[in-house]
Amino acid sequence: MRNDFSDIQARLADINRRAAPVLEENGRLHAAAGKAVTLILIIAAFGVLTFIAIALTEQSLKERAVINQEQITWQK
Repeated sequence: MRNDFSDIQARLADINRRAAPVLEENGRLHAAAGKAVTLILIIAAFGVLTFIAIALTEQSLKERAVINQEQITWQK
Protein backbone atom coordinates (compact mmCIF):
# COMPACT_ATOMS: atom_id res chain seq x y z
CA MET A 1 0.00 0.00 0.00
CA ARG A 2 2.82 2.37 0.88
CA ASN A 3 4.48 1.64 -2.46
CA ASP A 4 1.28 2.57 -4.36
CA PHE A 5 1.13 5.90 -2.53
CA SER A 6 4.76 6.67 -3.38
CA ASP A 7 4.12 5.73 -7.00
CA ILE A 8 1.13 8.08 -7.16
CA GLN A 9 3.16 10.88 -5.58
CA ALA A 10 5.97 10.34 -8.07
CA ARG A 11 3.57 10.43 -11.02
CA LEU A 12 1.89 13.59 -9.70
CA ALA A 13 5.28 15.25 -9.22
CA ASP A 14 6.20 14.32 -12.82
CA ILE A 15 2.90 15.72 -14.14
CA ASN A 16 3.38 18.93 -12.17
CA ARG A 17 6.95 19.27 -13.43
CA ARG A 18 5.82 18.92 -17.06
CA ALA A 19 2.81 21.20 -16.60
CA ALA A 20 4.72 24.05 -14.93
CA PRO A 21 6.21 25.53 -18.15
CA VAL A 22 2.86 25.26 -19.92
CA LEU A 23 1.07 27.04 -17.08
CA GLU A 24 3.77 29.72 -16.99
CA GLU A 25 3.45 30.31 -20.74
CA ASN A 26 -0.33 30.41 -20.40
CA GLY A 27 0.00 33.08 -17.72
CA ARG A 28 2.30 35.17 -19.93
CA LEU A 29 -0.09 34.88 -22.88
CA HIS A 30 -3.02 35.85 -20.68
CA ALA A 31 -1.15 38.92 -19.41
CA ALA A 32 -0.16 39.92 -22.95
CA ALA A 33 -3.74 39.55 -24.16
CA GLY A 34 -4.95 41.72 -21.30
CA LYS A 35 -2.43 44.42 -22.20
CA ALA A 36 -3.44 44.25 -25.86
CA VAL A 37 -7.12 44.65 -24.98
CA THR A 38 -6.28 47.60 -22.72
CA LEU A 39 -4.30 49.26 -25.50
CA ILE A 40 -7.12 48.74 -28.00
CA LEU A 41 -9.65 50.25 -25.57
CA ILE A 42 -7.41 53.27 -24.96
CA ILE A 43 -7.00 53.86 -28.70
CA ALA A 44 -10.75 53.47 -29.25
CA ALA A 45 -11.53 55.93 -26.45
CA PHE A 46 -9.07 58.43 -27.94
CA GLY A 47 -10.76 58.06 -31.33
CA VAL A 48 -14.21 58.60 -29.87
CA LEU A 49 -13.06 61.66 -27.94
CA THR A 50 -11.42 63.07 -31.07
CA PHE A 51 -14.62 62.54 -33.04
CA ILE A 52 -16.67 64.26 -30.34
CA ALA A 53 -14.26 67.20 -30.22
CA ILE A 54 -14.44 67.63 -34.00
CA ALA A 55 -18.22 67.41 -33.93
CA LEU A 56 -18.44 70.07 -31.23
CA THR A 57 -16.19 72.51 -33.11
CA GLU A 58 -17.72 71.91 -36.54
CA GLN A 59 -20.51 74.48 -36.12
CA SER A 60 -18.16 77.23 -34.98
CA LEU A 61 -15.85 76.46 -37.91
CA LYS A 62 -18.78 76.78 -40.32
CA GLU A 63 -19.79 80.09 -38.76
CA ARG A 64 -16.25 81.44 -39.05
CA ALA A 65 -16.08 80.36 -42.68
CA VAL A 66 -19.29 82.25 -43.48
CA ILE A 67 -18.03 85.35 -41.66
CA ASN A 68 -14.73 85.18 -43.54
CA GLN A 69 -16.57 84.86 -46.85
CA GLU A 70 -18.71 87.90 -46.06
CA GLN A 71 -15.63 89.99 -45.29
CA ILE A 72 -14.08 89.40 -48.70
CA THR A 73 -14.04 92.52 -50.84
CA TRP A 74 -13.53 92.29 -54.57
CA GLN A 75 -11.20 94.67 -56.24
CA LYS A 76 -12.60 96.46 -59.29
